[in-house]
Amino acid sequence: MLGRMREDLDSLLKPATVAVVGASANPGKLSNDALRNLKTGHFKVYPINPRETEILGLKCYPSVLVVPDRIDLAVISLQAEMVAGAVAECVRKKVGAVIVTASGFRESGREGAAREKELASMIRGKGTRVLGPNTMGVFSPVSGLDTFFIPRERSPRPGIGRIAMLSQSGAVSISFLEKAAASGIGVSYCVGLGNKLDIDENELTRRFGADEKTNCIAMYLESFSNGREFFEIASGITPCKPVVVLKSGRTLAGVNAAGSHTGAIASSSDALVEKALHQAGVTRVYDEEELIDVAKALSFANCLKGDRICVVASAGGFGVIASDLVESKEHGAGLRMARLSEETQERLRRVMPDFSSTRNPVDLTASVTDEMYDSVLQIVQRDHGVDGILMSLELQPPNITKGLVEIAERRSSSKGARIVISAFGGDRTDAMLREFSMKGVPAYPTIWRAARALGALAQRGLHLNKRK
Repeated sequence: MLGRMREDLDSLLKPATVAVVGASANPGKLSNDALRNLKTGHFKVYPINPRETEILGLKCYPSVLVVPDRIDLAVISLQAEMVAGAVAECVRKKVGAVIVTASGFRESGREGAAREKELASMIRGKGTRVLGPNTMGVFSPVSGLDTFFIPRERSPRPGIGRIAMLSQSGAVSISFLEKAAASGIGVSYCVGLGNKLDIDENELTRRFGADEKTNCIAMYLESFSNGREFFEIASGITPCKPVVVLKSGRTLAGVNAAGSHTGAIASSSDALVEKALHQAGVTRVYDEEELIDVAKALSFANCLKGDRICVVASAGGFGVIASDLVESKEHGAGLRMARLSEETQERLRRVMPDFSSTRNPVDLTASVTDEMYDSVLQIVQRDHGVDGILMSLELQPPNITKGLVEIAERRSSSKGARIVISAFGGDRTDAMLREFSMKGVPAYPTIWRAARALGALAQRGLHLNKRK
């Protein structure tokens, strides 16, 4: 069964041939943008349009049935009422997977629901799989697969990374990708689920759970296709690989909005969802910023062994703010400030200015240098009473350079407490944060977001300890 599932989804995720049904030569059409994105991928592309002979330098065919090649994946970019005919031809052609981008199905009312039911009956018992409808499809930088109909110049795509993103919303997925690109984070795959007529989050979660190129699964869901099955799959994956879920539809207003968006049937009890996700070891988040922040932390650092945090800063004010955000349960991460051993504090005194504080939070003052950060991080990482380090970085001191990126990368890969960085500032600071992320070091533009990331790492560590 698992082998068959992988084979089925290979047509969707790793196609050798892609057809765009409804491809347009008009640069203002969405299907033209999708074709332009696909043209740069590592596979053959076949535009399908009976009124054209060539589009974007590619030979155009009137139907998938006359393409002189096997078609692994077909992207159907037609209006809803024309989709059934195109899917019927794909089934006859034995296309491996079909992406239906059009809306106007179950989410739009009775007539749309009938259309969706017709599609389901057409593929039942056949070898053709369907993603969608009402989806932008799949993005994977590994092969250059990009079926999204948003131009890259308007929404840059990220490079290769280890986060697989699943989303029931096209806007959430494209925004996730754009933010990842801007932050220096890569992805392995991004899949838009849409209405989940056939391929759903359960099948894809199982697939990415076994994918060696993915070490964290992030998803935005408005409903569960089969909640019991999802929790069973997630429970089997989370001991080895973190899963992060932003589940909307927590309120009556959210449930109603989800129904008109993707035809979703949200859970009647959010408390039940909360409990089940917790038991399965899934990290639940509540907004789009937290989704990408936590996915980044778990992808890079996986977990903390405990909840004892040491704050290392070069400004007293930021150290105090960080201490509050680490410990506070009402307005913070609800973790513990670590108690540094006397041996650790003695070692710190040897490398820090006489007037600086060697207690937690460790205050390096404006006299800080790259070398001082390196020595202090090494010392604190060796303290067995420290599980995580919040490094509140200020770039303004005169002796701080970009050399900190290499230092943080080296320290992050060493044994000892995990490091999460925060740096509050302008464009120069943002550029430095991006460099940290590109090196696999979790880095955030505010102390709160860094503390929240540490909280997610500690929560995962607690779950893994309980499982043991």
